[in-house]
Amino acid sequence: MLILSNLIPRAAPDPALIGQAFDLTPAESRLAALLATGTSLASASEHLRISRETARNHLKSIFSKTGAHRQSELVSLVSQLG
Repeated sequence: MLILSNLIPRAAPDPALIGQAFDLTPAESRLAALLATGTSLASASEHLRISRETARNHLKSIFSKTGAHRQSELVSLVSQLG
């Protein structure tokens, strides 16, 4: 079995572009951009200096606005923007 992995981290997409595309608030856009790089929700909340509960609430709203049901779906949607 051969497993290939890209060791170069993904660049964060532009939060403004994400916000425009999905009608997200600036806070939701920043969170979605971080999650699109593969960052966990816990790490993203620490990076954005928000509580995990606030991050979860933002994520629920992001899912509602984008139609995504899982973070992997959200990453796929956001990656199609750029």
